[in-house]
Amino acid sequence: MTKIESTAIIERGVIIGENCYIGHFAFIRPGVIIGDYSEIRAHCVIAAKAQIGRGTNINQFTSVCRDTIIEDYVFIGPGVIMTNTKKIAFRREYNDISQAPYIEYGAMIGGGTTICPNVRIGRNSSIGAGSLVTKDTEPAYLYYGSPAVKIRKLKPEEILNDTY
Repeated sequence: MTKIESTAIIERGVIIGENCYIGHFAFIRPGVIIGDYSEIRAHCVIAAKAQIGRGTNINQFTSVCRDTIIEDYVFIGPGVIMTNTKKIAFRREYNDISQAPYIEYGAMIGGGTTICPNVRIGRNSSIGAGSLVTKDTEPAYLYYGSPAVKIRKLKPEEILNDTY
């Protein structure tokens, strides 16, 4: 059974799967799709048209920007920020194309990480806490730092397989 806390704000047109949890003061914008068994913790903002896969866990104070795609079984630590434009357009007379991040199956993103526009986090990638991800990551590698750099290949026991 899906549980939505009484202080969560869910706008029209949101699709929430079975057995999900939406925490206190979470704000889910129109057109968002949340897969079965996913958790959106307290004070998260999920912007319009984001897609969140099955079994994904998004921890408190995380901001998922418009059009972001998050595949199945992704872990996102607290305070993660995702961005989708390369220029700040506030009160400016130019158009900037929105380029949301894409997070592949089984990725793990440590708390306090910032993911820049148009970045693809590879399948089973692990991003260390506090990192600034400015470029795509290769599948099954650990990245860390500001900017994030490749540290090492993940060990087999650190990789989520397809049979989960």
